[in-house]
Amino acid sequence: MKITTIYLAAAVAASALMMPVSGEAAGTVLRAKFSFDGIASCESPPVQNFPIHGEGTGVLSVDRTATLDMDSTVEGKVTLNAKLGGAPMEAPGGSASLHVLGRHTLRAVRDYPNNIIVINMTVRGSTCSMTMENRLKPGKRQYTFYNGSGLSYCSRPQITHSECSPY
Repeated sequence: MKITTIYLAAAVAASALMMPVSGEAAGTVLRAKFSFDGIASCESPPVQNFPIHGEGTGVLSVDRTATLDMDSTVEGKVTLNAKLGGAPMEAPGGSASLHVLGRHTLRAVRDYPNNIIVINMTVRGSTCSMTMENRLKPGKRQYTFYNGSGLSYCSRPQITHSECSPY
């Protein structure tokens, strides 16, 4: 059901630019696996308590390029590429960017007309943590998310579970 892309697309896009990290043998590549579940309810298109799920892998290379491969119940398989510290790149319904917050933390920002999604992923040794935050822009009342064919207008999506692990 494409209308459910509401939150998943947002999370996908945001996650898409948030490259998980984990040290590899020579320290030349960082990798992590991630997954999330949530519930989305929207007015347009009308859908209530739609369960969403996404999972994938992210890779950060020493040349500051990042790749995300994700499979979701809404959009299917998606591959995104980004350059760390680069200008926001165009993404369906808005833009997306990736930032390094420190030696262990990456931040992905997905910008939509009414809101932004901020995803932080921190990897230290064999542990990984991930947070996802949806913020309305000033004066806005509904969240907007790309649904594969246009924008969906929704209440605040609820993340019910998220996890990540280095690999």
